[in-house]
Amino acid sequence: MKLIKTSKDHDAALQRLEELMLAEPAPGTADDEELELLAFLIEDYEKRTIRFPVATPAEAIRFRMEQAGLKQHDLVPFIGSKGRVSEVLSGQRDLTLAMVRKLHDGLGIPLKSLVQDGPTELPPRIETDRYPVKEMFLRGFFAATFGTEWSKVKDRAEELLQQFFSGRQDAPISALNRQATSKRSKVDVDAIHAWRCRVLDLAGSLNLPSYDPAVLSKAFIRQLTALSQLSDGPLRVRQRLMEVGIALILEKQLPETHLDGAAMWHPNGFPVICLTLRYDRLDNFWFTLFHELGHVVKHLGTSPGESFLDTDIDAAAENQIERDADQFAMDAFITEEEWDRLGSLSLADEIRSAAKHLAIDPSIIAGRLRREAGDYRKHRTLIGQGKVRKLFWPHESTN
Repeated sequence: MKLIKTSKDHDAALQRLEELMLAEPAPGTADDEELELLAFLIEDYEKRTIRFPVATPAEAIRFRMEQAGLKQHDLVPFIGSKGRVSEVLSGQRDLTLAMVRKLHDGLGIPLKSLVQDGPTELPPRIETDRYPVKEMFLRGFFAATFGTEWSKVKDRAEELLQQFFSGRQDAPISALNRQATSKRSKVDVDAIHAWRCRVLDLAGSLNLPSYDPAVLSKAFIRQLTALSQLSDGPLRVRQRLMEVGIALILEKQLPETHLDGAAMWHPNGFPVICLTLRYDRLDNFWFTLFHELGHVVKHLGTSPGESFLDTDIDAAAENQIERDADQFAMDAFITEEEWDRLGSLSLADEIRSAAKHLAIDPSIIAGRLRREAGDYRKHRTLIGQGKVRKLFWPHESTN
């Protein structure tokens, strides 16, 4: 007797099995052993070749309803509205991750019946109300797996977040932020974390050369400050930084984060600077960029493993680190000795002349004068208002 390989062999084996069963052979006889072996071979062939239809999630839910004596309205706590229940049971609506969790936990329906060809266990739950999911969706944080219209994907918020975080939702990211907050400002730390993940994703999509910390010499920093004189200087400085393995990302802040910028390491081993362009001014762009570059030079260390978390330092140390980065930014453009030599500057022509002498943009001097005087009404025509975002986001509405 041999392995059954064809349907013809299968039919012959079934016929012989029927003959043996009708004969009712005595235990231990040759016919009884043949019957047992035939049954095994037939079962093996059917397992290899016959595919029984798999119950759909809707059928699995209906089966559980019959077992438990449930009506459609009993499913509302697990699926949503009566309309959604009807759509799911008719196969017109797919189950969301939230529905799967509730049906699996609440009604005991096997996961493999609800998620066909899916995971054998559900991922750790993400509380969707912790994150500004709609804003993240509209900003393009998520792949268009479930659709491109918020009204059609909003009930899949957890799937969107699961896809976006890929297990990073509780993984801390070391970063140094530049924030402007008051004592009454509410800071959304979860939104900050989501923003950092987005920045790292964007940086990871870049094709950068290897980073060498030694490149950030005084001469190189001076080359960067000279780019501020050019009308497309912000674009050029981004390109120059990329050429030496530093990612400069432009990504708007999320609500209640109050971020101007941040510096961090990418897991692949290169520094990432991100600016939000919260203020669309040249003076703010250049100062914030060099503030974050100061963090790269002075505080991030030479590799990701040397970075520290926000929670690793106390408020006093953090304030000192921020002051150091501020000083780096100011000194990069104008040293204290040069600033003292400039003397009192008040007229626009004086500021432009001093900027030309220092080979920097006038907005940088005007911005420093405003900060030191604490009067942000001064020199409004020199700070480059409205000249940054249009360079990086030319299609953005100006309204």
